[in-house]
Amino acid sequence: MNQDDRRSQVCGMCFLPIADASVGNCPGADFIRVRGDWEVIGISSGEFKESCDTSGGVVKQELKAVVTDTGKANMGRIQELVRQEGLVLLDLSNGDCKVVGTDQFPVSFSTEYAGSPLKLTLSFKRDSAEFAKNLKSF
Repeated sequence: MNQDDRRSQVCGMCFLPIADASVGNCPGADFIRVRGDWEVIGISSGEFKESCDTSGGVVKQELKAVVTDTGKANMGRIQELVRQEGLVLLDLSNGDCKVVGTDQFPVSFSTEYAGSPLKLTLSFKRDSAEFAKNLKSF
């Protein structure tokens, strides 16, 4: 969700390790070009916030996503993925696809297991030079 569209919700999420990505990014542009095999992370809910207090200032970004498929195979795959730095692709309910992170400033996740039934929460809080960008293919 960006600051101009507060009603859109995260309805899908993918991750691409930076080592497996080819990125074309121009600082200041509202889009980023990414080539690579995005790994789908099945989430049951997700919330993304980003804000900037001043024009040209630091953008505060925060993501919290919940995974309820805590089977051994799925958890092993997700843990292996999020141990790496990478790019996050968010599918939003308004039809936008936003990329968080760049090749020079990738995303790092924190993980937490909790609850009954067990669920995995993937999250990050970070400062970025830019808002999340629209995805364009090469």
